[in-house]
Amino acid sequence: MANAYPRESVEFQPVQVTQDGQALTSGLSFAVVRDGQRPVTFSPATIMGTSTGVMVAGLAAGTYRIYAQLTTGVETPVIDCGYFYVD
Repeated sequence: MANAYPRESVEFQPVQVTQDGQALTSGLSFAVVRDGQRPVTFSPATIMGTSTGVMVAGLAAGTYRIYAQLTTGVETPVIDCGYFYVD
């Protein structure tokens, strides 16, 4: 993923997380952080129709990375889901 968004835009960035080949729609949370930083705070996934992802809004210009956290089961994996740009 390497989409570019204007600073003034409010847009949905879909993020597909799969487990055993199946797209997950529950038990997901996401963190959006500046590239090079580690995620600290995760928020519930935004769901639009059948897609999960994050809303891109109010970010300063720069490169951002999306991390997903799966909160079902005994383990709590954190997955690097790629990046996007705000210009």
